[in-house]
Amino acid sequence: MKMSSSENSLQKSIPSLLRSVVNIHDFELSASQILPARSFACGGKLAHSSGDLALTKAAGKHGILHWVPNNTGCSQEQLADARADTQTLYWQIYALEDLSVTEKEIKQAISLGYRGFALTVDATRVGKRERDVRLIIREQELSENEEGEDNAFASGPTVSRSHLFPDFDWMSAVSWLRKITDLPIAIKGIQSWEDAALCMKYGVHPWLSNHGGRQLEGAPSAVDTLLAIHAHCPEVLRRCDVIVDGGISRGSDIVKALALGAKGVGLGRAFLYALALGEPGVDKAIRILKNEVETTMALLGVASVDSLNPSYEFDWQISAFSNQNTLSRGRSNL
Repeated sequence: MKMSSSENSLQKSIPSLLRSVVNIHDFELSASQILPARSFACGGKLAHSSGDLALTKAAGKHGILHWVPNNTGCSQEQLADARADTQTLYWQIYALEDLSVTEKEIKQAISLGYRGFALTVDATRVGKRERDVRLIIREQELSENEEGEDNAFASGPTVSRSHLFPDFDWMSAVSWLRKITDLPIAIKGIQSWEDAALCMKYGVHPWLSNHGGRQLEGAPSAVDTLLAIHAHCPEVLRRCDVIVDGGISRGSDIVKALALGAKGVGLGRAFLYALALGEPGVDKAIRILKNEVETTMALLGVASVDSLNPSYEFDWQISAFSNQNTLSRGRSNL
């Protein structure tokens, strides 16, 4: 999280002045621009009793796609019933060791009208999450003595999860999913341009994510990976719908990600904080984000998302990758 946020702060936005932005208020945070994608293992109910139902309802009011993890505290049916008439729901998969169970889950999601899937591939084992462990210790201390604290980390991950299927490779994973559905598929947890290129090769979409920085120590952020794709395999950005998450907390972060080629931007922690106030909290968070996006675009001199491109973003890492001192090409001349 810290890595992602600090990199976002290093990203410098370059405005184009004297541009008409008269229609900027018509901008919508649609399913193709912002995804309340979440990788929070305990689901929204950790923040509020209504959990993902509140996220779905608030997102539906604004036409936002909700990408629901299959370890949410709500059933597929409950979430399908809670969605707005025109709202899109996608389902995030953790493929269980018994693939028949996950296959049944996917087919049920299809029957309920879910319109796409993400296969999570960066969590075959839960990372060492020290904050979770310390939280559990504090809770136990309320009713138990301090005996056993020395073994807290040895006791295993704090979030229980069924064993995941360990034997996938690219060919078998995509083939298995394609036998079940022809709906859009994203591979969640992509952390290198090489794997993003493999997504392109196998006809799926790369979801750039390091699982909120809670899995592999020192893993690259989505911004790192996005920049590497620009440098080494930009064709991915033309042929795939690239999704990014991690450290996205403001509308300006969304604009930066879109300018660098992302088609979807995932927010997790920001919405979970807002969810502490239930559906109204998430609704307000979305309205704040929309206002920030509109303000950022207006100050950049951009009237539509389609006009965003890397020329509006200056980053020392991009310059190093491209061996240029500035990124100004692609902008309209006065």
